[in-house]
Amino acid sequence: MPRKKLGEMLVEAGVLSESGLRMALGEQKRWGGTLGRTVVEMKLVSEAELVRVLAQQLNLPTVDLDNREIHKTVLDLVPGEVAEEHTLIPFAQPMKFLDVAMAEPMNAGVVDELRIRTQLNIRPFLAGPKMIERAIGKFYGRGFAKHSTRPAVPPDVPLAIDGLEARKRVVTPPAVPVVAAKDGIRPFPNVPRTETPDFAGPPPIATRDAEIDALQERLSALEALVARDEEVLRKLLALLVEKKVATREEILERIR
Repeated sequence: MPRKKLGEMLVEAGVLSESGLRMALGEQKRWGGTLGRTVVEMKLVSEAELVRVLAQQLNLPTVDLDNREIHKTVLDLVPGEVAEEHTLIPFAQPMKFLDVAMAEPMNAGVVDELRIRTQLNIRPFLAGPKMIERAIGKFYGRGFAKHSTRPAVPPDVPLAIDGLEARKRVVTPPAVPVVAAKDGIRPFPNVPRTETPDFAGPPPIATRDAEIDALQERLSALEALVARDEEVLRKLLALLVEKKVATREEILERIR
């Protein structure tokens, strides 16, 4: 008797509707990844419900990776790219066994691949896809959950692109007040300045010019960051098309 698929298990358990399953399968087909991760990200099924249903249906143990340390010798048995690709992580090696936390342990092909790669008997354990991603980020330093090493930047400066669904960001320079002066209209940033109690007029022209110069330097740095991010985005989208992760039409439709 063929083993049930994850979608069928979730529908039979009453935690996912047929229409929800169709939506999730369409989203998975478009962007890849596992079905378990897709239904959790779409908020169709909570991660706790996903793990509970799978544990009952497959009669498998679960593991809490958030409160567990994993030794480097165990992590070295499975490369980080394999762990990230299949949403799994090894966490213990008792004798000739390798205990592996998996989001979809019913994938016999992945279990066989791990057994051949490690020459160990694989014991699958259940864990939620987000929990596994956090563990991959913590122990391998890979994926979306890894600790950020970016230098600090002002909050209104766009960061580098994160993830496959990154969209082109349009950055609007911060609004600045306008103050009338004898030589015309001069914009200057709304920054704190020290004034004497009996002075109610605008700051000296030299001070405003210095503030304008500082603002222009900030905008120049901002434009350079935007140009850099646009170049990164173009290269990322080209790579997605080249690797056949998504077609150009799908990407354009998504970021429209």
